[in-house]
Amino acid sequence: MTPSATQSDLARRWLHGLCERGGGVQSAVVLLDGEQGLQETARWPDTGAASPPLVAAARAAFQRRCAIALTPPVAASDGPGRILSQPVAGDQGTLGAFAVAVQAGSPAGDEALQEDLKKAAQALAGALQGSSPPPQAAGARLLHLQAPLLEPRPLAQAAGALVSALADTLDFEQVSLGLLAHGELKVVALSHSGEPSPQGELIRALAGAMQEAIDQNASVVYPQPPEAPPRIVLAHAALAARGREGVLSIPLIHAGESIGALCLERSVPVTAEACRAIEQLACLLAPLIDLKRRAEEPWHTRAREALRSGWEKPGRRLGRIGWLAGLGAALLLAFTPMAYRVGAPGRLEGAVQRVLAAPADGYLQSVQARPGDEVRAGQVLVGLAQQDLLLQSRKWEAELAQHENSAAAALARADRAQYALATARAGEAEAQLELARAELDRSRVTAPIDGIVIKGDLSQSLGAPVKRGDVLLTLAPRGAFRLMIEVDERDIGDIAPGQRGRLALSALPGEQLAFSVSRVIPIAASRDGRNFFEVEAAFDHPPAGLRPGLEGVAKIGAGTRPLGWIATHRIGEWLEMTLWSWIG
Repeated sequence: MTPSATQSDLARRWLHGLCERGGGVQSAVVLLDGEQGLQETARWPDTGAASPPLVAAARAAFQRRCAIALTPPVAASDGPGRILSQPVAGDQGTLGAFAVAVQAGSPAGDEALQEDLKKAAQALAGALQGSSPPPQAAGARLLHLQAPLLEPRPLAQAAGALVSALADTLDFEQVSLGLLAHGELKVVALSHSGEPSPQGELIRALAGAMQEAIDQNASVVYPQPPEAPPRIVLAHAALAARGREGVLSIPLIHAGESIGALCLERSVPVTAEACRAIEQLACLLAPLIDLKRRAEEPWHTRAREALRSGWEKPGRRLGRIGWLAGLGAALLLAFTPMAYRVGAPGRLEGAVQRVLAAPADGYLQSVQARPGDEVRAGQVLVGLAQQDLLLQSRKWEAELAQHENSAAAALARADRAQYALATARAGEAEAQLELARAELDRSRVTAPIDGIVIKGDLSQSLGAPVKRGDVLLTLAPRGAFRLMIEVDERDIGDIAPGQRGRLALSALPGEQLAFSVSRVIPIAASRDGRNFFEVEAAFDHPPAGLRPGLEGVAKIGAGTRPLGWIATHRIGEWLEMTLWSWIG
């Protein structure tokens, strides 16, 4: 195809910028490939025609696809000392070539100049192609540019790596990234440099150019291509005056909102094709940049932003009404008086407990009851070994008979002294016999009342020795219970005798038993790492089947409180105590 007017203008601007930088350039020419072959597209200076040696050198570089350095055989006093040419290689082939005539110099100087010309050729190729990668490389290039945003690094580092990759990939001298925060644009990264100083003139110029594009909600190119729509370019012109031929600013838009802008600068003008290609790239990068930025915001900022965006989103009128209605309902519920109940674990105990102790030293011989068994008054529950007691009883029976016989014989002999002595000894033996028989009776421990055995499993201790006073069994009367509630020390101030409540036992979860508080025991106890006070309560109508030791959860009515206070008073108390421990 024939080089377009845009390409010709771009090549002319690029060539003028190259030659006016100095370096001893006397003349130059650019040839671009088209439908009619290699044609002269731009020359410098503009007056006159390009010299045939320059054109020949450019053609040779195009055909050989390599840099060429020529020395004219006879150099005039004002003629060129050296001619250097470079091909303009694109991604899909050679686009053209250019040649420059310079004053004669050392070989080392020619090599340095050739290296500069090679870089200039790369910039011209990128500008001519609009910085658009070939289809087979587009995916890889996109992944290469997105990689810094996907790595686990801070936003500042990721942004710096991104703009540096953009500058290298798109052949721009400098690429800058600015992000909006609370309506103010901040330049966060410059390509191939450290963290930008917010006080520098360059940063202010870049921020002005980016803001100019954001305000117009469109990409701004300076100088503007002929086919581009007119834009306000005052800030871009001021930035270009700092030594850049081409400036492009593209707003970054995600979810319909501008989050920032990219500003790209280079030494050649930016074509419309390049602008469109970079706009597409910016559309793909904007979501990742916004995701990275939001990930570093504090949680309260993210929550506030989510609420704000949800509130201001178009078409959410019903949603906003729902929010207001929900807020009003929440406030109404928070101040609605509700019954306040103090919850605490509770357990059943016998109203009276009878302890059965060992009447004397001995050994367990028999056990007739275990915990949970119902017993009647007079029923033998525990038997101690009786062998020693029986022997004692027989001994005193024999002595009693002996002394009675002695007394009878003395009476027959009319021996008053012997009779009195035998009678006294017989009385002593009779007393000892009664004592032995009493101890024999006490060796059988009987139930003093009708009730239930609640403690003392001796079935596994037969034959074990016991001492006088050792607790053997504990009984509780049937049908007489008391409820012991372990109220947390934080709630004990709300409890008073006479208050009513309900108990749900673990064994009877579907039945709630009514009770009334009869006594608050003013002594704290501790168990399992918590402090509590025991509250004694009595049932109104205890159902049949209750057993001492059953446990459940008791709820004691403590008046009315606002629902909001009921739901949050624990947190408030904890905060108050925490602040007191910190501040005092």
